[in-house]
Amino acid sequence: MKAGRLYADLMNHGKQIELNDCFIAATAILSDINLIVTRDTEHFGRIDGIEALTPEDFEEIL
Repeated sequence: MKAGRLYADLMNHGKQIELNDCFIAATAILSDINLIVTRDTEHFGRIDGIEALTPEDFEEIL
């Protein structure tokens, strides 16, 4: 349900991303995780409550 809502909201605001990215983001949000390490930071950056870092950026903050 959460993934579907994310997908619809992004689509309605002209910020559509792939549905599978919405499933990943929804899983993170529902698990109280706000950081995703990915090479697709542009897509995940469109989702409120999610911070997206590349693996290299993540390594730097460790």
